[in-house]
Amino acid sequence: MMGADETLPGCSLGSCSCRSGSGTAGAGFEVKWEGAQRDVLGGDIRGVVDLEPLEGLSSLYALGPLAEVKGEVTIVDSRPHIARVLPDGDLEVEESFLNRACFLVYSQVARWRLVNLPAGIVDETGLEQALPRLAAQYGINSGRPFPFLLRGAPDLVVFHVLNKTDGLPHSPERHEAAKVSFTLRGDTVAIIGFHSLDHRGIFTPAKSAIHMHLASEDGRVSGHVDELSIAPGLRLYLPFP
Repeated sequence: MMGADETLPGCSLGSCSCRSGSGTAGAGFEVKWEGAQRDVLGGDIRGVVDLEPLEGLSSLYALGPLAEVKGEVTIVDSRPHIARVLPDGDLEVEESFLNRACFLVYSQVARWRLVNLPAGIVDETGLEQALPRLAAQYGINSGRPFPFLLRGAPDLVVFHVLNKTDGLPHSPERHEAAKVSFTLRGDTVAIIGFHSLDHRGIFTPAKSAIHMHLASEDGRVSGHVDELSIAPGLRLYLPFP
């Protein structure tokens, strides 16, 4: 539950070596990652990250693509949301750690701080630009990776779920083709994101310093956020440093 003080356990990914180490360390949180987006775009779509060892870790937030580029992994407050596209095009969300990811970025955040979203931030681009300044204002080293959380009902969210079905060697072009897009309007969601100025192609996209996934309040929807229209009342949280 957000707001509880507790000791944060260290990295435990079982067979994963955590070779990528940590990005930001502090009393309140530490960002860790395994695998890289550039490996996926280069053709390695194996599930190199086993999610099962993460089960039981408290206050866990994570995101990444599902193994074989056949879905999306989103974890919000230790609750997994594994999204897949069904043959009929509908979205299915499974709550299970018995899955693997191509890459994963994650953090344990026991305490979040509500911060004021400045007026004029209306979309994901404005949010990306504002986050380093906001993080610095609240004592976070914005030059290193940090998580952030949005809660509320955005006016619009366009998101995708990967669904590779072609059986062909993977590439950037085939990655784009594997994206199945969905839209939410006014639904209550949690959006977990990670910001980094230095990890494009690792756990943020090549053209962005942020990577965001959503999970709906009812648990029926999740996926990778592409576009976000910020409504009044959408709340931004940053971890206590």
